Amino acid sequence: MSDDTRHHADEHPHAARIRERAYLIWENDGRPDGHALAHWARAREEIEAEVAREQAEAPAKDKPAR
Repeated sequence: MSDDTRHHADEHPHAARIRERAYLIWENDGRPDGHALAHWARAREEIEAEVAREQAEAPAKDKPAR
């Protein structure tokens, strides 16, 4: 991971999840060199979408059943 990518990674609130997803994407793509930023961007988009879904579903789970 480049220094620039690492800097952005440390600032994101879901950095650990994104880092893990980017690694899995990298492995699934055949471990190519020079694509860390693209893998990070794809992972960030996927994780942010997951977090948005989780947050949207959370209020429904917290409401008492009628």
